[in-house]
Amino acid sequence: MIRLEHKLNAGQARELLRQFRDLNLGPCGIEIAPRERVEVRGCMSLDHPVEGGVRYHIVGVDGSQQMLRIAWNGSHLQLTLRNGLDKDAPVALELDADLGCDRFGRVASTRLGARMDPVAPVERELEHFLRRIVRAVYAA
Repeated sequence: MIRLEHKLNAGQARELLRQFRDLNLGPCGIEIAPRERVEVRGCMSLDHPVEGGVRYHIVGVDGSQQMLRIAWNGSHLQLTLRNGLDKDAPVALELDADLGCDRFGRVASTRLGARMDPVAPVERELEHFLRRIVRAVYAA
C-alpha cells in the first residue's frame, strides 16, 4: 500500500502536469476492464500552459470521442471526463485523486495506486502513471 508522507507544492504539481503534457501519450489502447479498451489519441493541450490542466483525447469503449482533463486544484488532482472534445462538452465524470510524496520522495497517489520519481522520471513511469489515471476514471 502506498503511504503519503507529505503533499506536493504547486511547483511540483505544475512539473508533473508538464511531464504528462510533454509525454503526449498515444495512440495506444488501455484496458479498463476485461475485453473493454479505450484508446488514448494524444494530448490536446500541447501549446497551452499546464495551469489550466492537461487535456487528452480519448476514444471510449463505444467509439465516442471524449476528453480527459487532468488538473491540479491546490491539494489534489482533479480528473474530468467529458463526452466530446470541446472544453464545454457535458461532464461524464469527475474524480479527485490524492497526490503527494511517499517516504522515498516519489510522487504518489493512493487512489490511483501509482507512483514515480518526480526528478528524473523514465518515460515508462510517466506512461504507467497516466494509464492508472485513465483506468481510475473509467472505474469510478
